[in-house]
Amino acid sequence: MVNFGQVAVGIIILLITIGGLLYIFYSRTNAVVKTGYGSLAMLAVISVMIPVFWITEFSQEASSQADQQTVAVQRGMQLYAQYCIDKCFTISKDGKLQDPKWNGFTVDQMNQMTDVQLRRVISAGVYAAGVATPSNASLIPQSQDYGGPLSSNDVDYLFAFLRSADPAYLKQNGYTGASAANGFTKLVDYLQQNSPSSYATAQALGTVGQFGAPVDMTKSKAITINILTTVQGQTCQPSCFQYQNIKVKVGTKITWVNKSAVGHTVTAIVGESTASPKAASQIFDSAKGGFNLIAVGDSFSYTVTSAAYSFNTDHAVVYYCKVHPQMLAEITVVQ
Repeated sequence: MVNFGQVAVGIIILLITIGGLLYIFYSRTNAVVKTGYGSLAMLAVISVMIPVFWITEFSQEASSQADQQTVAVQRGMQLYAQYCIDKCFTISKDGKLQDPKWNGFTVDQMNQMTDVQLRRVISAGVYAAGVATPSNASLIPQSQDYGGPLSSNDVDYLFAFLRSADPAYLKQNGYTGASAANGFTKLVDYLQQNSPSSYATAQALGTVGQFGAPVDMTKSKAITINILTTVQGQTCQPSCFQYQNIKVKVGTKITWVNKSAVGHTVTAIVGESTASPKAASQIFDSAKGGFNLIAVGDSFSYTVTSAAYSFNTDHAVVYYCKVHPQMLAEITVVQ
């Protein structure tokens, strides 16, 4: 970075030197002496102009880089809207973007990647661990090097867009103002104006939630939910809860039976964000605060309490498997 304070001091000193030389020049009557001092004054002027040109060039270069970043993020957003169609995001009732992802990776997970890792995810179509890839391989965006539609410029644009959500990256590269904007914040408006059908689909998904409309089981006092091995087309890995969302009353007894091939836990999470789930063992946790697994063939039971009803404002409790975080489901509680 340029130390503008030192440059300013240098220019002031040079100006004083030039002034002194010019004074000497005009105070002399000898032509030879005047010529010598005139040459020195000219050299001093050139010395002053060099750092001025340097500062101007540096400023123009920084401005150009900022403009390139802004354009790249905008184009990357357009590519994201075009190619990211496999459960990439939802839009809430009030029009806010929710849980954006790329190939199953959350924004937090991408922010923790190196630049090389993120570029590989974009270029090679790498999916997050435990996330099932689409049954239709053509839905996986990849670079032309892997037989996909993305050019090298497209990869750069998508990289810029995804990285725009990482404040540390933006700060490290000196982006400020418009070039430091998070591209995801403009995605909803872009979809509304340019892809109304995609916006409506994402909003419909956001209205019912990522777990869909709940299956009404409020008339049952005891419910069984099987834990089953994943079948083709499901995104939960390596197993799935039989019901993604059920509606039950306080006092209902829920029993999870592990009919899959490996052990699992059934653990409520804090809040409803699934990006980085944290256990809410005070609601329910088959692992009892640790990582005790429900063995194959075994079960875990929980009776819904009023604490579960009031745990979140919408009276829903999201739960997952601690050892397989992609296994998620929801309970909607009524009184």
